[in-house]
Amino acid sequence: MDLDTMEKKLEKSLQPKRFHHCTAVRDTAIILAKRYGADVEKAAIAGLIHDCARKIPTKDFIEVCTKLGIPMDDVERHQPILLHAKLGVHFAKEDFGVTDPEILDAIRYHTTGKAHMSLLDKVIYLADLLEPHRDFATVDDMRKQAEKSLDGTLLSAYENTMNYLLGQDLLIHPDCLAGYNELVMQRLDKKKE
Repeated sequence: MDLDTMEKKLEKSLQPKRFHHCTAVRDTAIILAKRYGADVEKAAIAGLIHDCARKIPTKDFIEVCTKLGIPMDDVERHQPILLHAKLGVHFAKEDFGVTDPEILDAIRYHTTGKAHMSLLDKVIYLADLLEPHRDFATVDDMRKQAEKSLDGTLLSAYENTMNYLLGQDLLIHPDCLAGYNELVMQRLDKKKE
């Protein structure tokens, strides 16, 4: 399925605001992919359909995951919104015919991040956070940072996300913490050199 067909299909399944977010993530992912040397076509596809599971109401995520046999951890059971990434992998395959493991992995980890992220994973994670419709206190600084350092921006993104979650008395997913720790350890190792 080509990108235009995917876009038309996605537009029919999502609310307009969510669809516009998805096209903005696609456009931001293309910019980041070109800047950092990731595969632009894969970035466009993953960026566009990363939220394809949002066609399902959040209240139904646990039930749908259970029916589809998608495993859930305790954090996801307590914060089902996180499940849209795992469900996104399912619908990317079923609705859009995506089989590329790099694209599916980028969709899978676009909400939590993880340790050992691929370049495409990082591009999609940050594109979701930095697309032009996002409006949080540090977003402009992070957009400027993304012009210079992908990993530096990723570390700022983890810090921002964890600060938000702590402020809301929400859980921090272990994948997010693992991604944060990995980048901090890399920074500490560089200081020792």
